[in-house]
Amino acid sequence: MLLLNKYQDKVNGSLATFDRMILKGHIRQFFSPSGKKHFLSQENLKYIDFSEHAQKVTATIKEHAKSMAEELNRPYIYLNSSKISKEATAMKCLQESPVEEGLICVLATVEVCSTLQVLKNKTTDKLELFNVNRKCTYLQELCT
Repeated sequence: MLLLNKYQDKVNGSLATFDRMILKGHIRQFFSPSGKKHFLSQENLKYIDFSEHAQKVTATIKEHAKSMAEELNRPYIYLNSSKISKEATAMKCLQESPVEEGLICVLATVEVCSTLQVLKNKTTDKLELFNVNRKCTYLQELCT
């Protein structure tokens, strides 16, 4: 079943591309001090609880990706090296388990990204959320 048909009541539009399309999103409020404070307030979180909250949200997203792949009988593959070709991996999945339309596989990779971390502000000596670069899990849903 085409995902657009399954979720047509929730879809406002669609984009089609020749080969692939990468969508990256950022939560704008995470890039300003007042936005970070607003987010914590909105979620009723203390600085000290942020890391645990972020880990729970991450686990939920990963579990959703794994469940979706399992539900559609498609592979969820963790690539443990950036040297492994994502395209070649997807093509191998497609050859081993052909699908005309829809999800080929879900790839999980670890790459550097901008994320949030609770650190002590050296000027104020108080905890704050800071943007830091570190390794994060990226999930990619490859579809035909």
